[in-house]
Order: sequence, then structure tokens, then C-alpha cells
Amino acid sequence: MALWQAEDYGIIAKKGCWSMVSILTVVIALRLYCRLSFGRVNLGADDCVVVLCLVVAFVDCIFTTIGINYGLGKHYDTLDPADAVLALKWSVIASTVNVWVFSLPKFAIVAILKRILNFGTKTAILFWSLCITSQACILATSVWWVHQCKPPAYGWDKSIKGTCAPVTVIQNLGYATTAYSAFLDMFFALYPVPFIMKLHMPLKNRIAISAAMSLSVSASGVSIYKLSIFNQVFEVLARDPTYPIPYFFMLGFAEGFVLVLGSSFPALGPLFRAIKRKVTTAISSKSDSNDSRLKNSGIQFSGSGRRWKNLKGHRLEDHQATLASIDAIPLYPTTNTKTKNDGGTDVIGDVP
Repeated sequence: MALWQAEDYGIIAKKGCWSMVSILTVVIALRLYCRLSFGRVNLGADDCVVVLCLVVAFVDCIFTTIGINYGLGKHYDTLDPADAVLALKWSVIASTVNVWVFSLPKFAIVAILKRILNFGTKTAILFWSLCITSQACILATSVWWVHQCKPPAYGWDKSIKGTCAPVTVIQNLGYATTAYSAFLDMFFALYPVPFIMKLHMPLKNRIAISAAMSLSVSASGVSIYKLSIFNQVFEVLARDPTYPIPYFFMLGFAEGFVLVLGSSFPALGPLFRAIKRKVTTAISSKSDSNDSRLKNSGIQFSGSGRRWKNLKGHRLEDHQATLASIDAIPLYPTTNTKTKNDGGTDVIGDVP
């Protein structure tokens, strides 16, 4: 379907936003479970940030849904005048929250990078400064969105007397904020990859963590798409002010959704490894049971079969032995010590 061809973007946005917030709820619940069950410590700053992001996402969904129920997402000339006023009012209210949905997760990204890479003071100052300046732009956009008209109510009710600033002001401010957000998403996605690849852990785990953190590239892609349709959105708003808003809100929500997922997946590592150990144990137990039945039935393994069995068992033991090095990523505060593996390479293992 071509852009601006749907009859009602409100229905599409409502389904999309509530689907994403439901997935976020499950992922963040699993994250907190991993943090408390496997980490055996209190929640960290990054966990608190993602919980705050989830709360903001719920508030945004609620406000957007209220506006949609009044007709947001439908063509303005098809709405009852009273509903049109309320739809525009809730559009302004929801817009002040929606911008924080894709802005706050950047703090979660920086917090999880701090735990993974444990970078120094100068890098921390740089990262937090980038995030704070982004929040300043978001705050300016939120405040201006409400106060661009005097009185503010004139922005959604043209039956009263008032004036509004030129629409180019909010358009340029929104464009600059979105462009800066896209830059930060790309920067935080690509910057940590070389450092993660140098961590003392198996290659597949380094690749998995890098891929999870690089989900921010997708968030940047959403921002770039928003930039590409920015002028179209404001052109449609000029003649049909209730129609494109939910679609634009959904894009902002999608950006924040991807960022929160990217910052949460690395924290789910202990859960994935626990599931993998259970599956491996179950398969190993089943294999041993089958071997025992064959032995009792009088069937003997050939020399090559015995060698394969020993080789398989050796690989399973090797896999279990690497679990400590997998946990080298400092997602959970522990006391670390260095030991030597069989090849003489330093491996960081956790000391209870």
C-alpha cells in the first residue's frame, strides 16, 4: 500500500504500538529475571532506565489510543467538530511523550556499554554528553509543540482567538532532532563492535553481543525513513491535521522499540545459556540411555564407534569448561581472576 492511501492510520498505529509494547514487557521482564536470578545482585542503572522506557512507552500508547478513539488517524473532514478538537488536543499531548520514547533508550544503550566495556572517564563524559544534548533537543521540541500557539488551546481549537508561530519552526526543530537521533543510533551501534570483539570470550558470543548492540542500526534506519517523509508529513498536516499523526507516532515508537531490544538482549545471555545447558544435558542423557540399552542387548561398538563416542564426550566437556569465559562480559558485578587455559591464553573466570 502506498503512503497516505490507508483510510485510517489510527487502527494501524494502535495495533503496531500495543504489539511492540507487549513484546517490550516480556523482554524487560525476562531481563529483570536474569538480573536478579543469575546476577544475584540488585538492579543496575541500565535496568532502571529500560523500566522507565517501558513506563513511557505505556503512557505514549495510552495517550495515542485516546486520541485515536476520538478520530486521530482519520481524515479531518470526516470527523465531528467536537471529536476533531479532542483528537487534535490528544495529538499534542501524545506528541510530548512520543519523542521521549525514542530518546530515553539512548541512556540505556550507554549504561549497558559501560557495563560491557567499562570505558574510562573521558569516554563516559563524551557518551553522556551526547545523550544529554539529545534530551535537550527533545525537551525543546516537546515544549515548543505545546506553546507554538498563544493561547496553547488555539493549536487544537480554531474557534477561539489566537495566533501560532510559523509551522516551519517546529518542522525545522523536529527535522534537526530526528537527524541528530539517527546519528546517535548509528554511532552507538557501530562504536562498540571493535571493542566487544576483543573481549575474552568465545567468538560466537562476541558476534552475538555485537549483533544485539548493532540493532541500533535498524533504529537509525527508522529515523532516516522519518527524515525522508518529513516534508510530506507536514504537507499533509497543513490540509488534514488528524490524518498522518498516528503513523508518524508509530515510527517514533518503532525506533525506541528497537533500541530497548538492542540494550536488553545482551542481558538475556545467562538465560539463553541456561536453556542451552538444559537442552545439551537432555540430549546427552538420552544418548547415554540409548547406549546403555544397546549394551544390554549384547550389541558391541566397533573401535571407530567408541572413538566417536569419546570424541563427542570430550567436546561436551570442552563446551562446559568454556562457560566461565562466556561470562567474562561484565554484565554482572563479580570478582574476576585470570587463569591460563590449555593453550596458555588468559581467560577471565568468575569467582563466587
